Amino acid sequence: MRWVKQWWRQSDHYDWLMGYVKFRGLSGLVRTMIAAVAIMSTFIPIALMTVPEGPVGVVPRLVTRAATVGLVLADLIWVVGLPSRRRSTIFAAMVTACIAAVALSCSDPAVAILVCTTFGVPAAYVAFTHRAIHAAFNFQVAMIVATVEAVRLTTSGRPVLAVCAVWLVFVLTVTVPASIQIVVHALGTDLIRADCDPLTFLLNRRGFGIKVQELIHRDRGTSAHLMVTVIDLDGFKLLNDSRGHLFGDRALIAVADILRKQASHDAVIGRSGGDEFLIADTTHRPHQSSAAERLRAAIAATPYAITASVGVATIALSDVDDSAAATIIDDLVMSADLEMYVAKRLGGNASRHADGSYGQTAVRLAE
Repeated sequence: MRWVKQWWRQSDHYDWLMGYVKFRGLSGLVRTMIAAVAIMSTFIPIALMTVPEGPVGVVPRLVTRAATVGLVLADLIWVVGLPSRRRSTIFAAMVTACIAAVALSCSDPAVAILVCTTFGVPAAYVAFTHRAIHAAFNFQVAMIVATVEAVRLTTSGRPVLAVCAVWLVFVLTVTVPASIQIVVHALGTDLIRADCDPLTFLLNRRGFGIKVQELIHRDRGTSAHLMVTVIDLDGFKLLNDSRGHLFGDRALIAVADILRKQASHDAVIGRSGGDEFLIADTTHRPHQSSAAERLRAAIAATPYAITASVGVATIALSDVDDSAAATIIDDLVMSADLEMYVAKRLGGNASRHADGSYGQTAVRLAE
């Protein structure tokens, strides 16, 4: 029961999976594959309209036509672009509903049961991308429809075929998706560990890039801006040389804890190497510098005799294209990095914002 509860409560896979896909440059391929499978699925109800075992009568044929239109609309969700998590769940629900409509419209229950096996397609999709509750919806619809058709098979003198058919639908909509979700969950855990800095337990640069793409994907279509902050510690080499590397490691861990406390819950925090840290977050106040100042002041207040030079760069999410997201993230980091070095050349313990003329006035030096 404990394992079942953990499986039921596990988070949605979609955002981190799409972030990873985009980071690897595979979003176009994934879109094409899913759209192609969905488009080919529309030929099933069209073909059934041409055979006597398919829908017979005005209402069943109208329902089948409506299901065909529904499948086409679901296809468009992936044809027009990489969908948001919400649109992805709508896509899965629409495909499940359309399969149910087509199966219930068939005049021959054996053909209807054959159609029911295609519930395995949205079941597998949901298992890869979404939560257990979405898989449960697919399973419930599939089993209700399969049971109805099994009763029809039994009354027509084919009880063995009915039992075998229900069992097949059960396997396709429960055991296969559950296995997929176990693998995906384990893969996600391993990816997180692989992308984690072993000292501070922040993301490393690779993991940071993947998570920022996930952040972009989640908040696309809003008026928010993506803000990237680069923090570089002043005098860290001197600290290491005078107090030892163990003391320096403690200072890095302390700074990592400060970043976690100061950043928002949704922020992506990473250590890019040495004594440099990265934060990415979305904001509706792209010109405000108070967050960077709070970070700078909190680091200066530590007992490790270090300060920080902070650089910030922002971009409107409406200007971020999925195909160029990785490049834009690198450019933002570079822009914030340049501002951080300007602050360091001014003596350190300062923050600068790379946002046009505002960047010239956003210098905050510690008193």
